[in-house]
Amino acid sequence: MNRDNRQAYLNWFLLSLFYAYQYLLRVCPGPFTDNIREAFNFSAHEFATLGTYCTLVYSCMQIPFGVLLDRVNVRKFILIAFGLCLAGQFLFTYTSSIVCAQLGRILVGIGAAPAFMSAVKMASDTFSDKFCGVFIGITCTLGTVVVILGTSLLKYICTLMNDWRQALWCLNSVGLILFVVCFFALPKTKTVSTKASEASFAKTFFSVVTNYRIFLYALLTIGTCAVVTTLSDLWGNTFLMTKYHLSDTQANFYNQFMFAGFLLGALVIPMLFKGKQSLRGVRICCVILIGLFCTLIYGPGSLSPMLLQAILFSLGFFACADILCFALAAQFSTPQTSGLIVGWVNTVNMLGFTFFQYLVGHFLDKYWSGTVNTNGLRLYAARDYELALGILLNTVILALLIASLMRSRNIKIK
Repeated sequence: MNRDNRQAYLNWFLLSLFYAYQYLLRVCPGPFTDNIREAFNFSAHEFATLGTYCTLVYSCMQIPFGVLLDRVNVRKFILIAFGLCLAGQFLFTYTSSIVCAQLGRILVGIGAAPAFMSAVKMASDTFSDKFCGVFIGITCTLGTVVVILGTSLLKYICTLMNDWRQALWCLNSVGLILFVVCFFALPKTKTVSTKASEASFAKTFFSVVTNYRIFLYALLTIGTCAVVTTLSDLWGNTFLMTKYHLSDTQANFYNQFMFAGFLLGALVIPMLFKGKQSLRGVRICCVILIGLFCTLIYGPGSLSPMLLQAILFSLGFFACADILCFALAAQFSTPQTSGLIVGWVNTVNMLGFTFFQYLVGHFLDKYWSGTVNTNGLRLYAARDYELALGILLNTVILALLIASLMRSRNIKIK
């Protein structure tokens, strides 16, 4: 392996580490919910803003940062973004002001926005189309591993020191070390050719966002992954408790099998379906997801624990077909457009995820039978969940139809 190849791998790995670190920063308030609410005297709504503001800014910055990433020095851009993450995290850790805490989370969201697309851009610009999906999958797996292990470790440190701020201080220290490593290890020259296209910015922008193939691949990321994460991130626990008569603790444990599936699938799926086989892989995964959703949503509520765990694990595993969709969209890119393409696809994916979270809740209220608990909280029956979650199944069916009608083409957009 020559020096250029070693540097390319190092660049991609460091950007993947930045992605994993910012992912942990975005979710880090979760393990300390009660501690943070007590420290700031937060209401539930005020605490929710810590996640909402961060995610909203993160989503809004995808396209503009994708454009900038194609036109500026990657090293400078990432170091500035990393610096914003650290500044926001330090502000959030040590402030006693609600406004400053929210401002810190906004800065984290802004700095975190280019992390995933920078790693994907590096993989797309540096490695062959055949192996691009594999490197994207490794990046996603690394992020998932860091979040799973990191949140557990932070919780342990908080318990050990009886201080959530000390736990975040440890997290901040790791970030400073990683920042210094990136400062010295990322090359000062441009890592890839980022010379702007001779075409105007507007022409390049509209050529990407109006390309129907890229948009269809973006829609496929919703049909493959966003519908599953809608279940795993928001509605999975209550659905499992209602339909399969599990306790809250049991439902949470079972729900983790989907995350375990994500973890393994992000590595295996891109390796099974490389290059021209990617679209075929999306079709196969959609067919399997349809069968799994039908069994989980409409099957009997007496499934054995092992079978239920296998279904949930498989849902997470085959939902990683969205990585194939990112790789397929990236095949249209050049170094001048790869950041914009990834940002556009990720924006559609995140908007889809947000939309389906709301839509399932809307249909639950629509089909609600009127039952409440002693505190007046609405209770939804298994039938209500079956009707509401049916929209997820229909979305995967639509994704299969789209994928079946598409054909792989590799036409670069400059």
